[in-house]
Amino acid sequence: MSILQAVTTGVARTGIRMIIAGQEKMGKTTFGAGAPKALLVPLEVGYAGVNVAKTPMLQTYEEVMALLAELVQAAQRGQLPFKTIVLDSGTALERHVHDYVLRLDPLYANSKKTVTMESAHGGYGKAYTMANTIFDGILKQLDLLAVYGGVNIMLTCHVFSSKVQDPTVGEYDSWDLLLHSPKNQKTYGKRELITQWADVIGFLYEPVFLLSADKSTMTRGVSANKGRVLAVSRTPSYTAGNRFGMVGELPIPAPPANGWNSFAEALYKASGIDVYTR
Repeated sequence: MSILQAVTTGVARTGIRMIIAGQEKMGKTTFGAGAPKALLVPLEVGYAGVNVAKTPMLQTYEEVMALLAELVQAAQRGQLPFKTIVLDSGTALERHVHDYVLRLDPLYANSKKTVTMESAHGGYGKAYTMANTIFDGILKQLDLLAVYGGVNIMLTCHVFSSKVQDPTVGEYDSWDLLLHSPKNQKTYGKRELITQWADVIGFLYEPVFLLSADKSTMTRGVSANKGRVLAVSRTPSYTAGNRFGMVGELPIPAPPANGWNSFAEALYKASGIDVYTR
């Protein structure tokens, strides 16, 4: 069959590739556990209370790649019982990749000097370039699951407050993904790779407002007591966005395990894609 003969119309049903970012204890892992037939792949401690199918905690890059190979092979045979893979977290995944890159440096085991990502493999950013290539290879394996297996892929990600230099408005603070990014306008890091890769970047948080105790300038942050929300479109305050036309912030019922279908409903209304948990 030629390529033109293989042309299709309508919405392509592949797995949704997602990043769910947020501060600690926001319920990112619990939210992912509510996805259809989820398998949690813990890469760091913090998953004990999550009631979902889970692998042992993977502590090296080699273990991650071995699992991905098993998942892809099972999907190719039509024997994969899971419809969502949740990697917790992308930040820990980057640490595993960096550790692997450092171990590849001959000086790592033979030198008394500390080998870092800045100095490894001769320095000048070579270690980070190697890490980018390896991280991109992981994303390609996840693509195989999403495109050919119809599996939803979710990576949770920690965040940190970062300075953003915007050419149009200047500098401001924003919650950004806790992944390496040179931010030198010349090269890129895992942060740029993963944001370009993802179909949905959601920022999970609890809205707060500032309450002034008196007429002085002292204020304190107070919860709005409206539960948590999942932001799915970009604002200057956080990294978020999607390819499906969803806008604004989606209410996430408590506990976050009940929140997946709120996301699924918004996705269905915007694109007709059905990822409801039934």
